[in-house]
Amino acid sequence: MSNSPQQPPPGWYPDPAGADAERYWDGVAWSQSTRDRPRYAPPTPTPSAGGYGAEQRDYSYAQAPAGYGAGAPDPRLAGFGARMLGFILDSILIWILMSIIGRVTGLWARVTAEMELWMREVLIATESPGGALPGFSPGLTSALQILTIVSLALWFVYRFVLYLTMSATVGQLALGLRVVKVDKPVGTKLTAVESLIRALSSALLWGFSLTAFINPLFALFTKQKQTLSDLIAKTRVVKIR
Repeated sequence: MSNSPQQPPPGWYPDPAGADAERYWDGVAWSQSTRDRPRYAPPTPTPSAGGYGAEQRDYSYAQAPAGYGAGAPDPRLAGFGARMLGFILDSILIWILMSIIGRVTGLWARVTAEMELWMREVLIATESPGGALPGFSPGLTSALQILTIVSLALWFVYRFVLYLTMSATVGQLALGLRVVKVDKPVGTKLTAVESLIRALSSALLWGFSLTAFINPLFALFTKQKQTLSDLIAKTRVVKIR
């Protein structure tokens, strides 16, 4: 018979999530309780009560409990549901901002007028025997292209500014989420270059129907619950509360 590895006793240990804090180990799994790491010198080792030759086990301050190595999932990683809800909140906010911009610039009025003209041509074609459906007019095509470019630019600027200042979008902040680099502690803010790459990859993937659908699905299958834009920018989304 094989013996299961000895688990350390319950207590406070360095937080495996990387923060400068301690997390409580209940003897079986990590809890959600954390505290600031105390500053003290390591204890002096004492001889084992079992005498010479007795089995030695080291439960020193620096040792992380068994079962939580580098390959184990981080308990602070944001789940797929929370990330999707944050994305929906951001999309609603972007839609509101886009509606305001469209009304102020007259873009919505132009798109609506061109669409009505095209629909009128479609109705005329359907009433004519053997009539072919008309394609988009140059005016409608131009209006839709401008609308797409403005939407992508707004999505990029919105995310870049918030990543740079808050390391999270409004939707993520509302749910207690934060974007961090995979190789940095949870409390580290994104740099300008990191924010630029993360925002640009998100905007470009969002601009195409297929990639916009596939992008979030990556979080269901990757070890650190990363979307495709996370993988490109080498970031992850974590829970901070």
